[in-house]
Amino acid sequence: MAVYYARYGAAFDIQGYQLVDRATGQYKTTPTLAAGDFKLEKDGGAAVNLTTLPAVTPAAGSSIKLSFSAAEMQCQQAVLRMVDAAGAEWNDDCIHIFTVGDPNAYMAFDQFAATVGVSAASKSDIVASVWSASRVPNATVGSFGEGVPSVQGSVTGDVEGDVQGGVLGSVSGVVGGIGPAGITSTSFAAEALNADKISQGFGQKIADEILNRNLAGGGSGNSRNVRNALRSLRNRIRVNGGTLEIYQEDDATLAWTAVSTTTAGNPITEIDPS
Repeated sequence: MAVYYARYGAAFDIQGYQLVDRATGQYKTTPTLAAGDFKLEKDGGAAVNLTTLPAVTPAAGSSIKLSFSAAEMQCQQAVLRMVDAAGAEWNDDCIHIFTVGDPNAYMAFDQFAATVGVSAASKSDIVASVWSASRVPNATVGSFGEGVPSVQGSVTGDVEGDVQGGVLGSVSGVVGGIGPAGITSTSFAAEALNADKISQGFGQKIADEILNRNLAGGGSGNSRNVRNALRSLRNRIRVNGGTLEIYQEDDATLAWTAVSTTTAGNPITEIDPS
């Protein structure tokens, strides 16, 4: 008895199989091969004649060629029984064939393939297992797992833990939103933001926005703002008839006016700072 492995659903040949001479015990030269001598059983089913009758190959030798069709290999196990039914010229024999390389085969794994295909689900499981096996045993600070003292390269994914050191490089991508109460009174240490931490231009924009702030609150841009209030303390002021005129910083362009009421002998008609 011999055992072979073959691909599921693929034609399969066995070259050089030897039959033993019943009289001499030696390999039989040019054995007689007749229909009905070779019966195939698939997965325990009924025995049927092999589709292709084996032949002595090469001619006049002792080797025979056994050929199995693709349909004959559509099973998990195949058993080929060899019996010289007519003349008892050679000994009875049998072959067991196990199929591979298909979910319906005896073994789904194809041991004859040059490469092995892995499903998407299996790939995901493999990656998760390798990551877990690498990460879990290294949970101390400074190891590969939970704590890393520094990142020399780029972080292309998410940072789920805390960054306890400094970020010395730049963020060239988009920083996502901060959730409600994401910034608290403890989010910034003392002097985390001071004049040394912001550019001159940014500081000037903050100052300009304060000057444009509406005195009533809620926005900027109204004429009743901090800038116009300060103008009445420092810039040119003139009482022109019944109108109080407040000038811009050039002391020539009106900033805002107001109706003025004077009494007899009004001693001041204009204030024009140098």
